[in-house]
Amino acid sequence: MFAVSLFTKLLTKRDKHELLLLLLASMLVSLIETIGVSALMVFVSMANNLELVESNRYFAYWYHALGFQKHTTFVICFGLGLILFYIARALINVLHTYYLNRFAQMRQYEFAARAFNHFLRIPFGDFAMKSSTGTAHLINTTSMQITHVISGMLAILAESSTIIAIYAMLFYVNWKMTLVLTLLLTAKVFIIIKTFSHKITGAGKRLQVFSLARDKKYQQVFGNYKFLRLLGNNDQHTATFNENAYGFARANNINMVWQALPRFILETLGFCILIGVMVYVLFRYNNAQFVLPIVSMYALAFYRFLPSITKILTSYNQIIFNTHAIKPFITYLESPVEMLSYEPISFNKTIATHSLSFHYVAGKPILQNVSLTINKGDRIGFIGESGAGKTTLIDLLVGLLPVSSGALVVDGTTIDSTTIKAWRQQIGYIPQHIYLFDGTVAENIICGRAPDEAQVISVLQKARLYNVIMEKGGLQAQIGEAGIQLSGGQRQRLAIARALYGNPAVLVLDEATSSLDHDNEEHIMQEIYDQAEDKTLLIIAHRLSTIKRCNRVFKVGNGSAVEITIDECLATEAGSNKAASAQTQA
Repeated sequence: MFAVSLFTKLLTKRDKHELLLLLLASMLVSLIETIGVSALMVFVSMANNLELVESNRYFAYWYHALGFQKHTTFVICFGLGLILFYIARALINVLHTYYLNRFAQMRQYEFAARAFNHFLRIPFGDFAMKSSTGTAHLINTTSMQITHVISGMLAILAESSTIIAIYAMLFYVNWKMTLVLTLLLTAKVFIIIKTFSHKITGAGKRLQVFSLARDKKYQQVFGNYKFLRLLGNNDQHTATFNENAYGFARANNINMVWQALPRFILETLGFCILIGVMVYVLFRYNNAQFVLPIVSMYALAFYRFLPSITKILTSYNQIIFNTHAIKPFITYLESPVEMLSYEPISFNKTIATHSLSFHYVAGKPILQNVSLTINKGDRIGFIGESGAGKTTLIDLLVGLLPVSSGALVVDGTTIDSTTIKAWRQQIGYIPQHIYLFDGTVAENIICGRAPDEAQVISVLQKARLYNVIMEKGGLQAQIGEAGIQLSGGQRQRLAIARALYGNPAVLVLDEATSSLDHDNEEHIMQEIYDQAEDKTLLIIAHRLSTIKRCNRVFKVGNGSAVEITIDECLATEAGSNKAASAQTQA
């Protein structure tokens, strides 16, 4: 079942064609391996009995056709030719191994790339429902596990071809003995699979659980590092991490032990059978010379395909150890994504909503029949209680969330799947919680957009951060994880520079100054207003001082957005402060 899912849903048409070529190459390698085994036995036979050179009609034909005069010379030349053959065989095997592994590793690259690209296209509303640890694990670890499944399947195909080819040769030599050995080996392999497979499957599932839990604990500690250091109590976190890390290591160890056991069992039983045959012949006939050549050939063939059988079993165990990763990976790739095209859109006049409604859960609207118009150049403040829907309304206005009903219209053009991508690119966003990644100043500003050093310098100057950055090492200075090398105010200014890069038409502040004190907030907001004279500002505010220079204010609550005056805002804030004071005195 997993193989069907893998081939039909994960491998492309090109992958399947490449896989077919590898299968044909594996058959060629198997033929070469068979020739190598039989040719070596021929050489040993001739070296042991030179009379075979002319008593065997095939040897005699080449002996006379090539003009040899001495049997020894013919056998020596045959041996030298065999050496060249084995050198060529080794090179062919190296190339074959390279392309087998290349196919598997390139699939890991493609699976990880597809998963990451899928992650970048999931609807924004779905993003909040996904675990960052789980997604990272899926992209990195799960794609690798599926690669192990593919590697195992390729190894089984390649080694099976070798075994079939060698068995065909053995059947030609003595089909009865070959049939007996086949039945014995098949029974042993079946018993091994039935004995070990469920243990390896269980170890694979435990490994997945422990790996995810271990990574999750690390991320929790990393995200709260300063707070946890202040608490000074590491025992619980250390114990949880150690427990999962130990479980991961133990599951891996169990898997490796169970995978190694079949090889030792097969080697032991296989050679015991061959030795037993020799002992029986000696006991029965008191002379084993007449069966020595054929037993030697079987020993050599067994010595050659024993690693193949071992590798098949190891690969099979590898497959069942990792096969549980396929279903969640396919489920993830089949989850909905945004299918967007790109049609340019201009914003020169208005942003309007017409009876706009939105809900996460059907029957529980967050916003209902909201109609408002924002003119280009407006400074719009959005106020309301926590959970009233301010951020949701902004996310709808900038095209991050799809409207449940109604419409978002920009300059008379409805924002839909053809225009939403172009509309989003006209938005600059400054969040409440700023995330700066471990990289350079320039990388954190550009964020994957087309690099333009002159524009980076320009936005840093606008954010009044350029001189500070130059003192810290310039545009290529590393700022550390989460911008730890910068102060809180500097991180805020870097976020402003990032939002201004690309010259957006609309600038969104989602409670961007809520973590600052009054003086710093005044200073930062002054800079934003100064640098956004030609832009439309959408500001979610938690205090009135943030929006006192707005020309319009909307109060969001009870599913609606109602425009109010600054005076009404003042009255609302005064009433809230009076109520809070009375409650405190009480």
